[in-house]
Amino acid sequence: MPLRFDSSPPLRMDQGLRFDSEPVPSPYQPIRRNKAMTKFKLELNKKKPADKLTLGKTHITAMTGNASYPDATRVPSDAQVAVAQADLDTAQKDVDAAEITWKQKIQIRDQKEGVWDTVITARANHCEAVTPNDLAALQSTGFPLRSPGAPIGSLPAPGDLRATATDNEGVVDLRCDVVRGASSYEWECRPHDTPGAPWAAIKSSTAAKLLVTGLTPGTLYGFRVRAVGSAGPGTWSDEATERAP
Repeated sequence: MPLRFDSSPPLRMDQGLRFDSEPVPSPYQPIRRNKAMTKFKLELNKKKPADKLTLGKTHITAMTGNASYPDATRVPSDAQVAVAQADLDTAQKDVDAAEITWKQKIQIRDQKEGVWDTVITARANHCEAVTPNDLAALQSTGFPLRSPGAPIGSLPAPGDLRATATDNEGVVDLRCDVVRGASSYEWECRPHDTPGAPWAAIKSSTAAKLLVTGLTPGTLYGFRVRAVGSAGPGTWSDEATERAP
């Protein structure tokens, strides 16, 4: 059988399937004829649910008997607005109630935790009092034991000694890195531009910093520090220099 070709005219671009250029509107959203920016400043993304409920209540009150917008033609309908308002109000009340319950449970948990801490601390103290030096017995309690501290020998030289002139005349601020095991720090200074000048003790401090006063303004000083521990003083730091203000 010979092939047959349909002699009907070809489908034109204005025939057949139609593709709407406008999206199908939501049942709650009427088609906007005006493409200009809306006149309302809702800013709903910045409002909390409580603020939205206040806005909804204000709107519902304002629309009651509003002749500019006949009841039958309102979109969404008054009933739909009322349902949305009531649903959000109920959900917010549920959240508020749950939050109150949550806070109460947290408070109860914290009280129980305080009692637990007291009981467990008392039990640990009892076990240690019964067998103060029996490490095997103490370990059998299930409580973690402190690791024995490593003996500290001669302390290293403090690092990163910094001398900084202050805004006050004859006052220089000294700081260095903290040395582990140090109970105090000894600081010394000398005129840096005077060859062979001996080091002079400034004072000791318990912190790794010191404010030096009484220096001669304009004089360049050298400073050093060493840490003192259970084994005595450690090694002196590198010298830091600063001119007294």
